[in-house]
Amino acid sequence: MPPKPALDNDCAVGVVIPTYDRDDLLEGCLEHLARQTLQSFRTIIVDNGARDSMPGFLSGFNNIEWIPMLRNRGTAVAFNRGIAAAAGCKFVFLLNNDAELEPECLSHLVRTLENDHTYSIAVPKLLRWADPRYLDGVGDEILTGGGAYRVGSGELDASQYDVPRSVFSACAAAALYRTSLFNDIGGFDEDFFAYREDVDLCLRAQLRKHRCIYVPAARAHHHGSATMGKPAHSWIIRLSTRNQMLAILKTYPRSTLLRLLPQLLLFQLLWLGFAAQRDALWGCCLGVTDALRALPATLVKRAAIQSKKLLNGRSFLGLLQESERRIWQAQKSAHNPQPSRMLGTYFRFVKPPL
Repeated sequence: MPPKPALDNDCAVGVVIPTYDRDDLLEGCLEHLARQTLQSFRTIIVDNGARDSMPGFLSGFNNIEWIPMLRNRGTAVAFNRGIAAAAGCKFVFLLNNDAELEPECLSHLVRTLENDHTYSIAVPKLLRWADPRYLDGVGDEILTGGGAYRVGSGELDASQYDVPRSVFSACAAAALYRTSLFNDIGGFDEDFFAYREDVDLCLRAQLRKHRCIYVPAARAHHHGSATMGKPAHSWIIRLSTRNQMLAILKTYPRSTLLRLLPQLLLFQLLWLGFAAQRDALWGCCLGVTDALRALPATLVKRAAIQSKKLLNGRSFLGLLQESERRIWQAQKSAHNPQPSRMLGTYFRFVKPPL
C-alpha cells in the first residue's frame, strides 16, 4: 500500500453519508471508504428513518458516528446534520451511499484544495457503477436558462475529461468542501428536501466567490438514483421543478434575471415538455404550484443572499455563460453518443458565446 499522505491535523476530513434503507449500498460504500490511502477522516452516517438494526450493522465497521433521524427529513437536512457534526474538521466530504471511491480518490481531492486556495470545492470523476468504461459525470454545469446538467453523463471515458478544470457546481454524490465555505454561506436549504439542493448551494457559493474544481485523478463509481428509482419519477420531477425555480429566484441578481428572462421562460417550456414525455406532467405542475406557495419565504431568503453577494450581475452572468458554453461543448462532442434533444432545441434559440 502506498504511504498515507501527511495532513495538517489529526482529523482533516469529516465524511458525511446520508442513508435511507439500502444497507447493501451502504456496505459497499463503507468498504471502499475504508480502503482510502488517506485515513485521516471521521465517518458520519446520517440515518433518515433510523432503524433499530443500524447499530448492529455499523458495528462491523470502525470509527463510525451514527446520527439517527426518526423520519426521512430529506437529503438537505441530513447533509446539514452531518456538516454540523464535522465542524472540527478542515474539510467536509459529502458522499452518497450509492457511491464507491477508488483508493486514491479522497487523497487527490484533499491535496488539490490544500495546494490551491482559489477553490473551495473539489469533485472527482464519477464513473457508472454498472460499467465503469462510461462516465456518470465530471461536474455539474448550469444553463443561463436555469437548467442544471451533469456534463459527461453517458459518455465513454476516452480521456476527453482528463485535465483538471473549473466547473460551476458539485454533484453532492461525492464532493469535498472546505468547512469554511459553510461558515460563510450557511448550509443546504432544508426546504428543498432533495434534488438540486447541491446546485442551489453552489449558486450561493459562486455569488460569494467560492469556486469549484474538477479533479480527474480522483475517481468514484456511482449507481445513480439507486434509492429513488428511475430518474424521471413524477415525485422527483416535482421536487426538481420546484427547487430549480426557487434556486434561480434566490440567487440570480436582479439585472441577470431581467436580461435572461427569455432563456428562463424557454427552459421552463422545454422542461414541461420533458416531463410530459415521461408521464410526469402532473408532477411538474405540482412543482410549479409548490414554488408559488414558497415564494414569500423565498423572497426573504433572496434579500439576505443578495445583500451579502460579492459579485455584481455582470460578473455572475459571465460565470453562467461560461458554464453554458461547457454544456454546449459537451452536447456537440463526438464522445457524446446521445445528445439531448431538449438541449438541442434550447441551443437552436440560445447561442452560447464563443
